[in-house]
Amino acid sequence: MAAAYRLQAGDLTGWWRWVNPAHQARGVRPDGEVFLDAVAQVQLAGWCRVPAGHLARALPSWGGGSEMLAGYGGDGQGWVRWRTGADQWGPVVFGCRLCTARRGGAGVSWVYRARWQRLCTDHGRWLLDVGGGHVLEGLAVGPLAGELGRAQRRWACLARAGLDAGGAGGAPVEVFALARAVVCGWWELEAFGERERVWGRRLEQVVAAT
Repeated sequence: MAAAYRLQAGDLTGWWRWVNPAHQARGVRPDGEVFLDAVAQVQLAGWCRVPAGHLARALPSWGGGSEMLAGYGGDGQGWVRWRTGADQWGPVVFGCRLCTARRGGAGVSWVYRARWQRLCTDHGRWLLDVGGGHVLEGLAVGPLAGELGRAQRRWACLARAGLDAGGAGGAPVEVFALARAVVCGWWELEAFGERERVWGRRLEQVVAAT
């Protein structure tokens, strides 16, 4: 937003009072996020020329600042604070650059995305966690895109069915986390790696596509 006005970010952030200002020398994590109180939200919406209601629908954590900044404010000036890492809105992953470019953006983007929503079905890319200690943003899954897309859609149906059933046997997120932990545990077993004949070849297909 600062760039759109040909300003430095500090020219805008200086309008707010910070509960915990980020140390620029240390830098900010890619999944770092700024939470704003009601006054700061009004200011931001005005600078963007986008109604606050639109921002609330587009940004899952928009309303999180009200609770997080309770006890601050009251002096007519906006209050904000940094928060890093995944929260109740889900893990932060790199967005698909091709989707970003199609919408007129450029460069790196980040999105909240659950572990069962990592495939960009439009471009066949598996989106990776931010802060995973690697330089990759995503992997082209090549010939496996169709199969992964079907699995992703089927899981969404299964999750909805679980919620409709009142979460019997565990909430969908808990069931998925358990299944993922089991599969990851298999890969750590030497005996499993010796017997396995399918997934190594599939991994090679992904590497070749990337």
